[in-house]
Amino acid sequence: VGGTLAANPLSCVAGYYTLKEIIEKDACAKAGKAGDRLKNGLQKIITKYKLPYIVYNQGSIVHLETSGVLFLDVNLVKFWTIPKVLKELKIRKEIMEQMGAAFMSAGIVTLAGSRLYTSAAQTDEIIDEALENFEYVFKEIKV
Repeated sequence: VGGTLAANPLSCVAGYYTLKEIIEKDACAKAGKAGDRLKNGLQKIITKYKLPYIVYNQGSIVHLETSGVLFLDVNLVKFWTIPKVLKELKIRKEIMEQMGAAFMSAGIVTLAGSRLYTSAAQTDEIIDEALENFEYVFKEIKV
């Protein structure tokens, strides 16, 4: 009986051995390298098709910004500009949703159409296949 943080003995043992495997296999570093490979490949494709996208990697989390939904200037001092910002937010959110659907149709699962998570289990072949699928989507984008 217990919950997530109730120190259930079975959960504690599972957590201990999971952490042990992560350390022994250097899983975080491997996942980070997979993220770097994915980010670098995406940057090449973005450059190739001259797309106004931004891609960066933080550890094993690759951020792919295709709509800039999180990059809006909300100035509370100039409160009269807020309706315009909200309208722009709606447009960018719709773009993000459409990109997420396009990625999904190409077999790419993202979080909110903008984040990708790599793991130590992902090989160069898996990353290369994902990049091919991204290119399949990106080559159809008209700027």
